[in-house]
Amino acid sequence: MDVDETHHQLSPAQLNELQHGVSQYCPAIDSQLLDDFFAQLDRPYFEAFELADIALHVTLLADVNPEQPVQVHIRPLDAARAEIIIVAYDLFGEFSLITGLMAAYQLNIREGQVFSYQCGPGQTTPWGHTDGGMIVDVFTVGGSETYPFDATAQAQFIADLSELIQRLRKGEVQRARDQLNDRLIDSFRAAQPTLTSGLASVEIDIDNESSPDWTVVHLTADDSPGFLYTLSNALAMRHMYIHGVRIQSHADQVQDRLEIGWRRGGKIVSPQGLLELRLIVTLIKQFTYFLTSAPDPAKALRHFDMLLDRLTADGSLRDTFPWLWEAESLKALATVLGSSDFLWEDYLRQQYAMLLPVIKETTEANYRVDKAELTWQLQQALKGAESSEDKKAALNAFKDREMFRIDMRHLLRPELPFGLFSEELTDLAEVVLAGALDLAQTHLARRYGEPLLADGTPCGFVFGGLGKFGGGELGYASDIEMLCVYRGPGKTSGPEPISVSEYAEKLMRYTRDVIVARSAGIFELDLRLRPFGSKGPLATSLDAFQQYFRAEGQAAQFERQAYIKLRWVAGDAALGAEIEAIRDTFVYSAAPFDVAAAVKLRQQQIDTLVKHDTTDAKYGRGGLIDIEYTVQYLQLMHGANDMALQ
Repeated sequence: MDVDETHHQLSPAQLNELQHGVSQYCPAIDSQLLDDFFAQLDRPYFEAFELADIALHVTLLADVNPEQPVQVHIRPLDAARAEIIIVAYDLFGEFSLITGLMAAYQLNIREGQVFSYQCGPGQTTPWGHTDGGMIVDVFTVGGSETYPFDATAQAQFIADLSELIQRLRKGEVQRARDQLNDRLIDSFRAAQPTLTSGLASVEIDIDNESSPDWTVVHLTADDSPGFLYTLSNALAMRHMYIHGVRIQSHADQVQDRLEIGWRRGGKIVSPQGLLELRLIVTLIKQFTYFLTSAPDPAKALRHFDMLLDRLTADGSLRDTFPWLWEAESLKALATVLGSSDFLWEDYLRQQYAMLLPVIKETTEANYRVDKAELTWQLQQALKGAESSEDKKAALNAFKDREMFRIDMRHLLRPELPFGLFSEELTDLAEVVLAGALDLAQTHLARRYGEPLLADGTPCGFVFGGLGKFGGGELGYASDIEMLCVYRGPGKTSGPEPISVSEYAEKLMRYTRDVIVARSAGIFELDLRLRPFGSKGPLATSLDAFQQYFRAEGQAAQFERQAYIKLRWVAGDAALGAEIEAIRDTFVYSAAPFDVAAAVKLRQQQIDTLVKHDTTDAKYGRGGLIDIEYTVQYLQLMHGANDMALQ
C-alpha cells in the first residue's frame, strides 16, 4: 500500500493497539521481543501488513539465532505465484545475495518490500545480535516454465540461502559471491536474449526530501535479469547501504523504490555522491538489459562491477558515461567482459583505461589492419620517443593495444573465419619483432658499429619463426618461438669492435629484453628451440647451423618434428632461403622416423602436463596435440617422397 512518507513513526497509542492485536496471534512469543520489534520498525512497515502477517514475521524472528541467522517461510498464492518471507540478521551485502539467489532460481519478482533496522553501537537485541539489526523481506515471485518453483525447489532455495547467509555472517563474503555466481551462470544462459537493438527504457528520480534518514531512488524501467543483484553489489562496494526496497512489476516494466544511505549513516547528499549514484543505477540497469548477449553473463556482471569500481575510483566514470549510453557499446562491453577470466586478469584489470577506447574503435571501424599499416603505426608511435627506454615503452604499448584490438575484433565479430585471428596476431608479431630488432641494432651501433664479415662486407642475419609463430597459428596466449642465424665470423666496425658472435649474442639479449610480456608466455620471445637449446649460444653461425643439422650432426629426432614450421621472418632474405633449404634436407631426409620413440616422448608429455583423472583438450590423449603430432609424423615419414606434404 502507499504510505505517508512524511510521518515515519506511529504514535505510542497506535503501537500499543497494534502490538496487542499481534500478540493475540502469537501468545507464546516473549513480550520483550515484541516490545523491541515494535519499537524498532517504523510506520511504512506496519501499514504494509495485516496483523496476522506481522505475527508471522515475529514468530520467524524468534527462531533467528547465531546458528540459524535466517528464517524463510514460503507459501503459494496461486498456481503461478508464491510469497517468500525472509527474516534474518541484517548483514552488509545480504540483499544482493537474496536477489541473486532468486535470479539463479529464475524467479521473477512481481512485488517486493524490504524493511530493516540497525541497532546502535553496543546495543544488543533480544535475538542475540550485537551492533547489527534485522531485516524483514517479503517478495511475491513467479517461477519459470523451465524451472518451476515447486516444493523441492523451495526446500533447496531455503537451504541455499541459509548457507549463503551463514557464509556472509562468518565474513566469507567473496566465497559466498563466488558460490552464487556459479549458480547464476545457468540461469542467465536460460534467459531469453534481448532482441531489441535499442537501450532499455529508464526513468530515475532521486529524492532527498520525503525521508528524513534516507535518499530515496524511484526507478521505472524495462525488466532485466540480475539488476537488483548487480546494483546492490555495486552499491555495497561503494559503501552505500540499501535500507528499504519496494518493488512493483507490471508486464515487462518494474517500478522500484529504494531507500539508500552511506554504510556508516547519513543520506547521499554531496553532488559527487548523487552523480555517482545516478550513473551507477542507470548504467547497471542498461548493462543488465544486454546481459543475455554475453557468453558468460555471471562473469560479465562480476567484471562490469570491477570496471565500475575502477572508473569511480579514478574519477573517469562521468566522462565515460556518454559513450556507455549507447546500445552497441553496452552490448559489446557485455560480450567482452563475459568472455574470459584470463583476458580480464591479464589485460583489463591492469589496463582497463584502454578498454573503452578500443571497444569504441572496434565497433566503429571493424576491419583488418595489414602489415604495412601496422608497420607505419609502429613507426609513428616510436617517433615521439627519444630515449631507448621511451622507445621500448612505446613499442610495448603499441603491442599491447594491437593485441587487445585484434582480440576484441574477433570477440565482437564471431562470424569472421577462424584462422583470420591467428593471421592477424602473426602479422603483429612479425611487425613487433622487426621493430624490436631495429631498436636493438640502433642501440648496439652507437657503441659497436656494424657487424662485418672477414672480407669487410656486411654480415647478414636471419630471424626464423618456429612453433605457432612459424606456422602462422598464434593465439592470444602464445609465445614467440624463434631463432637467429648469422652468415659467419667477423668483427664490428665501431669504436669498441667485438666479434660478430658476441654482437649476435648481445643483439638477441637486447631484443628479448625489449619485448615485455605482461604475463609469462604471452608474446614472450622463446629461443629454446635453437641448436643445442638452452646450452647453446642465443645466435648460431651458418656453418654451425649446417653442422648441427647434417646427417651425422647432434640434432635429436624431436627437432625434425619441431623444425617442420621453421620459416624466414625477418633479416637477410637470401640467407633465410639457405636456412630453409638446410631445414628441408634435415626434416625430410630419407632417414627412417622412429615412431616408437616419438610416441614414448609424447607419453612423457602427457604424464608431465595432464593431471590425473582430468580431461585436457589440448595435451590429453586424443586431444589437439595428438591430432597435430599425427599429421607431423606422417609428414616426416612421407615428406621426402611427396613434396606436397612439406
